[in-house]
Amino acid sequence: MGIKDVSKEEDNVIEGATQLIGPGVQRDLQTEVVVSFIMNVILYPLVLLYFMVTFYYVTTKITPHEFIDEKFHVAQTLNYVAGNWTSWDPKITTPPGLYILGWFSYRLGRLFTSWTSLTLLRMVNLLGGTIILPFTVLRPLFLFNAIGFWPVALMCFPLMAAFYYLYYTDVWSTILILQSLTCVLTLPFGINGSIWVSSLCAGLSCLFRQTNIIWTGFIMVVAVERRAIIQKQYNAHRFNNYLKLLIHSVDDFSTIVLPYAINFTMFVIYLIWNKSITLGDKSNHSAGFHLAQLFYCYLFIAFFSAPLWFSSSFLRLYRNRLFHSPVQYVVELLGIMLVIRYFTKVHPFILADNRHFTFYLFKRFIGNPSKMVKYIFMAPVYHFSTYVYFETLRPSEMAFESMEPVPFKDPIDLPIQLSHISWTALVICTFVTIVPSPLFEPRYYILPFLFWRLFLTCNAEPLIGEVKPAAPGEPPVLVSSTQRLALEFIWFMLINLFTFYIFKTRPIVWKTESFLQRIIW
Repeated sequence: MGIKDVSKEEDNVIEGATQLIGPGVQRDLQTEVVVSFIMNVILYPLVLLYFMVTFYYVTTKITPHEFIDEKFHVAQTLNYVAGNWTSWDPKITTPPGLYILGWFSYRLGRLFTSWTSLTLLRMVNLLGGTIILPFTVLRPLFLFNAIGFWPVALMCFPLMAAFYYLYYTDVWSTILILQSLTCVLTLPFGINGSIWVSSLCAGLSCLFRQTNIIWTGFIMVVAVERRAIIQKQYNAHRFNNYLKLLIHSVDDFSTIVLPYAINFTMFVIYLIWNKSITLGDKSNHSAGFHLAQLFYCYLFIAFFSAPLWFSSSFLRLYRNRLFHSPVQYVVELLGIMLVIRYFTKVHPFILADNRHFTFYLFKRFIGNPSKMVKYIFMAPVYHFSTYVYFETLRPSEMAFESMEPVPFKDPIDLPIQLSHISWTALVICTFVTIVPSPLFEPRYYILPFLFWRLFLTCNAEPLIGEVKPAAPGEPPVLVSSTQRLALEFIWFMLINLFTFYIFKTRPIVWKTESFLQRIIW
């Protein structure tokens, strides 16, 4: 549903708290919203208890020692704690944001508890993921789009939840850049103040992960666009909308673009000083053109979003597309096979480190030496995953009329949706963020998934079967997205439980390590 839909009564009728989505079919929005609030209130303490208990178990029983890259992060933070602010481990590739935050956590924690240094530092991510993320970042967006997602579900997103137990950069990198987006969409500090706060959060997020500068560009596009839609009056002529966006960015440069331009300028200075985007160990993290990475990303997004898109009608639409355009399908498959053949990077870390799920995925499927698996099986899987990525979000795209004015007067009144311009920006930023990376790392897909997911309004289609409209004169059939949102939460928690089970019960012996090793994302 887009702006065009809301403006035409015959296309989309809203009466009170119900929405007529077709002849004889009605969506009960009020019930969906009420159930969403109730379910979040009920589930949150249970989820919080789960993460607290498992955190205690991981930290005291399973891995009470530094795990994989934690040895670099912990040692650097303890150097700061000791006052050695000029020392730097050349093996570290990210800026010191995590270590500064860890310094605060350590100093504050030592005032109240005698926990180990490792536990105090790991608490940074546990508190961030289970308290700051759902309340500060996701809750404001949820209040604007209660039928779109559940905060309690997204805080359980498996790729990120796995790092609530460890001292890694991913959790706070995600929190800060998503907070930047939240400020743009909900304007908590007013129209101009919120942009400056958004820019500040985006800049701070770059201290945790450099590639967040790319997502800063996406957020800037969203910020400019949500004002240009109203002030320049977007319409059905898409190319004209690009011109309007550009003109508005010039007109309001000082209030919208300038705050983000400061971040871009500082990042350019950093690149000149560092001579690379990677800080520290450049030899193992050199940029390349790993185009197959895009398909890995779409595959993970399709997998984690299965409760949102899976339905008989969705699968039938994909099947019909193949039957109606078989030549196009074959050409697309051949293109994917060429990408697999010539643009797959096999980093030595993937083949050498069996402590990550990607080691097993690559060995058995993605990098399988069998051409039947690598090409004949994986190419259609990538094709379908790409279809899922684009077609699941498409119904949530804003649409505009040719002649009718935009029916909103203030950016805060706009729906939490992307236009064709910001959607293009999302695709480009996803591409630029992950394709240069030679490593196949699922945590690189956290932000591509969350930025995609936050703008997706869940549909109300049944998973199996079709909706049978009511006969003329009878009460309309009621449909709801509550089931899908509940399944998304259950799906995430099942994956979390599975990964925790593997982490606990499948230890690995490394002769070079003193402790048993574990498998994580």
